[in-house]
This record gives sequence, structure tokens and C-alpha cells, in this order.
Amino acid sequence: MYREATENHDPGVRGAMLADINKIDWVDLAEGVKFKLLRYCEVTGDWVLYVQLQPGVKFARHKHITPAEFFIIKGVLKFERGQAGAGVYGYEEIGEIHEEAGGDEITEFLYMGHGPVSYLDENDKTLFIGDLAFFKSAWEGEVPENIIDP
Repeated sequence: MYREATENHDPGVRGAMLADINKIDWVDLAEGVKFKLLRYCEVTGDWVLYVQLQPGVKFARHKHITPAEFFIIKGVLKFERGQAGAGVYGYEEIGEIHEEAGGDEITEFLYMGHGPVSYLDENDKTLFIGDLAFFKSAWEGEVPENIIDP
């Protein structure tokens, strides 16, 4: 069954669908970070976000337990490998650790998570897991943990 993009967006719907970011409300994830949950799959654990970072905000230290992909729409995302500006696609492999990921200007990107991300302290101890359950909870108004560096 085909589903059109509407204001009543259901990111967990099964089957073909469209998600119009212009018709989906932002959800505040942390100070300076907001997102739109475009799609998720309870079977695979995949989740797709449209993310906006404000200038100077960076994600907390994290490790990719599963691969992820991103596509920069606006601004520049800076991390260990360098910078990714508008039009750049990136792939993050299993085990990749990011000490720093953020930007100096408003940055918007599409993020495709293929499973959990582990947020770590300086000794590599897991503080919390960012996964489908995490983003579903945030989408529903319950932000479980702070995903950014203070």
C-alpha cells in the first residue's frame, strides 16, 4: 500500500511511504539539536532522521556499533576525518569512534542509522545507547539522555 506524505506522519508505518520534511514538526533532542524522525523499522532496527545542529554544538563521544550513513543538506559537519559540506555523502563503519562531530554554522543532514550507537565516557565505558528505542522515545517527547557535549 502506498502512503502519501501528510501532516499526520507515522514514521513506523510498514510498506512504501513518503515523508515530507516540510510537513513534519521538529523535536528538540538537546540544546541546539533537533530532528524529524522520517522512518524506522521495528524488524531491522533501522532509523532515518533529518537533523539540524546549531553553530558550536557537537555530539558527545560515540562509537558506531553498526554502520550509519549521512548526507549533508546544509552547512558543514566537522569530525576527525575532516569536513563534510552540503552535497557530501558519508558512510560510518562498525567500530568507528567519533571524539567530535559538530559544526560552526547551522548544519542539516539526513542520517540513516542501521542500528545502535554507543555513547562513551573518556575510558570507553558505555554511558547510554542511541538506538531505535532512544529515538522513538525522543520522538514521543521523552528524551532519555543528553546526546551532546555540554
